[in-house]
Amino acid sequence: MPKKLSILLIVIIFASILIFANSRGFLSNAVGTTQSVSAPIALFFSQFSGRTSGFFSGVFRLGGLQRENAELKDSVNRLQAEVAQLAENKKENDSLRKLLGFAQSGGYSYEPAEVIVFDPSNIRGMITINKGSKEGLTNGMAVISDGFLVGRISETAEHTAKVQLIIDPTSAIPVTLQSANTNGIAKGEIGFGLSMEKIPQGEQIKEGDTVITSGLGGDIPKGLILGKVEKIEKLENSLFINALVRPFADMGNLFRVIVIKK
Repeated sequence: MPKKLSILLIVIIFASILIFANSRGFLSNAVGTTQSVSAPIALFFSQFSGRTSGFFSGVFRLGGLQRENAELKDSVNRLQAEVAQLAENKKENDSLRKLLGFAQSGGYSYEPAEVIVFDPSNIRGMITINKGSKEGLTNGMAVISDGFLVGRISETAEHTAKVQLIIDPTSAIPVTLQSANTNGIAKGEIGFGLSMEKIPQGEQIKEGDTVITSGLGGDIPKGLILGKVEKIEKLENSLFINALVRPFADMGNLFRVIVIKK
């Protein structure tokens, strides 16, 4: 039998079998079985695909939240820096207004200056300012901060000057009480302290009295405020009493000053 005829005969027989099987319902059962077997597999892959999609979506959302959190932290840091700068500017403006107000009301010839060197650990109460002999500064001139006496010039260079603070242990300034004609000497003490010494026994002095310069000696003008009396010490077998004085100026934070010219 020719080869082509054999193939044709096989095809006819196979087709007859399919027609017979379909007429008996065998093929529909096979299709149902195939679908029942493949359905769980399709469901598994569908669920896996959904879970995978959800997982990666969550990862992307987490990454986005982390970036957003970092941006918010940067914004908070910038805002805090701006608030700190505004506070510093306000402090600077308040200080400048006080300096200007004192200079205008006092009728003095003055020279504003900035503190460029201050070592609070030094037992000597000294600062260096950025003005000197070229601006007309000389030794002995009074130095003011926020309207209060803080010291006097002890050494000058062309563009700088050293200021001996009133809290320096070697500082001695003639003073009196604003409320009474009670004279004494304001001397510095180690640790930002100040005392009024050589007050004669029997003088009228009480806690809270304001201590001002007496103008005696001629170096420092009269009436500059130093601080207030905090405690009175009576010395046994002595003709004098002492008073502890709290300076009104913040001696540990001097940034801008005014030099009163003679």
